[in-house]
Amino acid sequence: MRRAALRIRASAANLGLDAQPGSLFLVTGGGGWSVTEIALGLRPHLTPHFREASILDQVDQRPYLSRANVHCLCRPAFFKGGGIPPLHSSNRLVVSWLHGGRQSDSPEIVAACRQLERHWRRVGRIVVPNTRTLRDVLDCGVDEGIVRVIPTAVDTRLFQPCTNPDCRLEVRRRFGIPLDAFVVGSFQRDEDDAGMPKLVKGPDVLVEALASVRRQAPVHVLLTGPSRRYVTQGLESHGVPHTYVQQGALADMSHMYHALDAYCVSSREEGGPAPLRESMASGVPVVSTRVGLAIDLIDHGRNGFVADVGDASGLARDLLALAADAATGRRVAAAASETVRALDFSVIAQRLRAEVYSGAFG
Repeated sequence: MRRAALRIRASAANLGLDAQPGSLFLVTGGGGWSVTEIALGLRPHLTPHFREASILDQVDQRPYLSRANVHCLCRPAFFKGGGIPPLHSSNRLVVSWLHGGRQSDSPEIVAACRQLERHWRRVGRIVVPNTRTLRDVLDCGVDEGIVRVIPTAVDTRLFQPCTNPDCRLEVRRRFGIPLDAFVVGSFQRDEDDAGMPKLVKGPDVLVEALASVRRQAPVHVLLTGPSRRYVTQGLESHGVPHTYVQQGALADMSHMYHALDAYCVSSREEGGPAPLRESMASGVPVVSTRVGLAIDLIDHGRNGFVADVGDASGLARDLLALAADAATGRRVAAAASETVRALDFSVIAQRLRAEVYSGAFG
């Protein structure tokens, strides 16, 4: 029955009755996670250049779409259920592949790579956010000529450095954080929907690194994001003071960065992550494993710090260096803010128009 339903959907898509020449559809895959924020950030900068710029959760919301630019902003938006979404052949299909390769520990990602090997020829452009993901995509046999390396964007008007010391103190008071503590942030989701730790995000590495810092400096950890139970329990077991704040709107998140002295990314694999971009834009020094955008953006010691994947000691060492020298933190933060200007939504939207959507309908 499932195969029959897929065939019916494909036949319907082949009718192509919903012609939208010169239009752009940004497909998020649903779920309300950071890809939706990317779509919302890009759309205002793209709308003036297209007949229509709309956001869809899934392609099958417009089953008869034709002659349009369809950009699947993440892997789930492209590979859904039994295969790729049925689309009329007249559409220009773009797919963003954020992270993951055939050597991944995730069965889901490995299965998606097998699908990519079979179906990439149906895609007009593939967008990857960093050079590591570029290697992963090419390893799946994709023609390098259709791949573009364009980082995911950040709103540099929303995420800005805290220029008023009173602002930092106000945020700390609001959340009950000691005013004199060295505050490290971790705002990433690192558990799945079942509450199991996602080791690809490195929550075990994060706990080990912060426990090491705690033995030598008065660290306080600020957590937000859904499903942080594993990290919370780990910090408690090591006696690391921490505060958990329920994740709110993006505007509320932007103020939370102002409480931080550093942000720690402990992942084993990433496309971004979003907090790395947001931290840099907010003037917060980033200490990260060599994943995602950190590989391309961070010049160790100048605009951030990087350690090998899984190296909790290396992360702790760099966090302690920041805790011991506030001047280093200010210098690194200023350089990071300058670096991330190239990732503003207005800049990335222009790059997508020039490097990805050019030559498409309209």
